[in-house]
Amino acid sequence: MTAAGRTVLVTGGTGTLGRELVRRLAARPSAPRIVVLSRSASGADARLPAGVRVVRGDLAAGSGLGLSSAERDELSGEVNDVLHCAADTRFMLPLEEARAANVGGTHAILDFAAGCRALGRMGCFSTVYVAGRRTGWIAESDLDDGGAGFVNSYERSKHEMEREVRRRMGDLPIAVYRLSTLIGDSRTGAVSGPNAFHAALRLLYHGLAPMVPGRPENRVDVVAVDYVADAASWLFDRRFEAGRTYHLCSGNEGSSTLAELIDEVVEAFHRFRPEWRRRHVEKPAIVDPETYDLFVRSVEETGNEVLLRATRAVQSFAGQLSCPKTFDTRATEAALAGSGLRPPRVLDFLPKVVRACLESDWRESAA
Repeated sequence: MTAAGRTVLVTGGTGTLGRELVRRLAARPSAPRIVVLSRSASGADARLPAGVRVVRGDLAAGSGLGLSSAERDELSGEVNDVLHCAADTRFMLPLEEARAANVGGTHAILDFAAGCRALGRMGCFSTVYVAGRRTGWIAESDLDDGGAGFVNSYERSKHEMEREVRRRMGDLPIAVYRLSTLIGDSRTGAVSGPNAFHAALRLLYHGLAPMVPGRPENRVDVVAVDYVADAASWLFDRRFEAGRTYHLCSGNEGSSTLAELIDEVVEAFHRFRPEWRRRHVEKPAIVDPETYDLFVRSVEETGNEVLLRATRAVQSFAGQLSCPKTFDTRATEAALAGSGLRPPRVLDFLPKVVRACLESDWRESAA
């Protein structure tokens, strides 16, 4: 990813994507010096490759990153590249908490980067869902919700985060990499960071998601983590261009329709848990948003806490299923020319992800 003799600072290096990027950095024959900013000692640190330096710091502490003055001065003189992967991806956070993590944390690392005397490039990771409830064709250069608003606080905070990043592109060498939802490894199905998608699979498995809002033909963009990590590594290392934004998602060809996705999940349940068929769990009905809202209100009136928690969990992201959009990936495809990298079709690897979820009981699974 970067040449020997360089130093790269990674935020979020123990997260789902950050860990994969660090592994690729460390595996290069001419690996750079890798520094991972981590808030506190954890088991996740132990899973980083040998030779990775972990420094204790906190983006919430501002541009000093919670480092000692000596350590901050040392890194400011040493760091050549910054990969900012840290984010709070929870959908149900109060907006101010989401802003503090995703906007405030990004502001801190941008200020730190501005003080790095040998900074050559910076990659900031975002989400394609900065488009919010907007529908239709979403270009990589777009940063506009069209006045439609956002489904959850995560989308809104990342939209505001990108505005801050674009404001700083005039004085910092920044490229933005937007991801869709990471669901697992396309080769093994391994899930290194269970998220709302996997929670929805679990609810479906237990019969707690009787309906979802949307239209059967609406496309759902979820993506393999290995493709995103490989593509981001290639773009950052070989095609870095400050001021550019790239969509690292499945796109029109690799994504599936909502109906296809549900059918594939149900088929995988039947295949890997034959006893599930005998439970006679109904496949979720795909309904219009108005019908789904009536369902939510009826659940609230019953006072069934289990079903209410499940419904609210689905509601935190399901609004996107009623906002059909297609993410333009043409600039990314052009930049990846010669790499051999293309997003795998979701329906080709989704069964592996479902199997990994079942075998691990929806916990993190081994790669």
